[in-house]
Amino acid sequence: MSAGRAGAVFEENMRKGYPAMWKFVFMSLVAGMGAAALHAPARAQSFPAQPIKIIVPFAPGGGVDIVGRTIAEQVTRQSGFAMVVENRTGAGGNVGSTSVAKASPDGYTLLMASNSTSYNNFLYSNMQYDAARDLQPVVQIGRVPMVLLVSPSIPPRTVGEVVAFARAKPGALNVGSGGNGTSEHLVYELFKRRTGIDAVHIPYRGGAQVYTDLIAGQVQLMFSNQLGATQFIRTGQLRAVGITGLKRSPQLPDVPTFEEQGIADFNASVWWGLVGPAGMPRPIVSLINQMVNEAIAAAEVKGRLESLGAQPVGGSAEQFAAFFSSERATWQGVIKEAGIRIE
Repeated sequence: MSAGRAGAVFEENMRKGYPAMWKFVFMSLVAGMGAAALHAPARAQSFPAQPIKIIVPFAPGGGVDIVGRTIAEQVTRQSGFAMVVENRTGAGGNVGSTSVAKASPDGYTLLMASNSTSYNNFLYSNMQYDAARDLQPVVQIGRVPMVLLVSPSIPPRTVGEVVAFARAKPGALNVGSGGNGTSEHLVYELFKRRTGIDAVHIPYRGGAQVYTDLIAGQVQLMFSNQLGATQFIRTGQLRAVGITGLKRSPQLPDVPTFEEQGIADFNASVWWGLVGPAGMPRPIVSLINQMVNEAIAAAEVKGRLESLGAQPVGGSAEQFAAFFSSERATWQGVIKEAGIRIE
């Protein structure tokens, strides 16, 4: 990008109300033209010179895809730089994730990461990359809390009552999930680990049928992300007895947290963020992080995330890296203890 073009974009976006990001971008670009003074890598000086591609490793229309497209559209709108989404599905997200792990670390190929990105190495026996070694966290976007749902066929109305009921009837309760190794399954295993309950895990092929069978009493418990659970809670078809996180959800203000009910540090959630191939230059990571943080702060993006029951996160690349590492440690322990493996 020429100095004239950079100046024009800067002025335009200052008028639109994006001063923080565009002061950063403009100054970086102009400073890059005198690169010797800053000793910046040559490829960071003109970045981005082509569209930035976000690989979504799941099918269009799901939560990961919706969030990825929302961010890409907002970054493009605010910056004038193209950010586009490409869906590469298969193997529980591993096809798309592998393609990013093996891509050039030039900032032009990113992965829309989610929970499974942090723990698939511990689930699958034939992984072609290591998330800790081959992926570089850039920015966390948002998180959705998990809700413990109870069938109307059993009486518990609190987390404590669920635990007492399950302990009184070991092995008698069925816990449904969308499949082995899904977030619903792993959160249940973490709950089991923390409370010592003994229930039977019933894996389904996707979450839709679980809700139906939960209402009918074929299964009695389910951990669901808030987005999937809300409609059933509001219609009274299912009972929510607890929600993860440090505070109650604005969308479900009457559902107490696990923390409130005596189960400390039970903060499991569905989350999304952007990662890239390991070895990306720090100036490029910083620029993408800044652009996405500005997008997350936009009213349109906040509204879209809230419609999904999500809480915007943002923050630095270092904060996301620390969170990613913590997630890996937590789920590695849960997966190993539960003996979960997907061939």
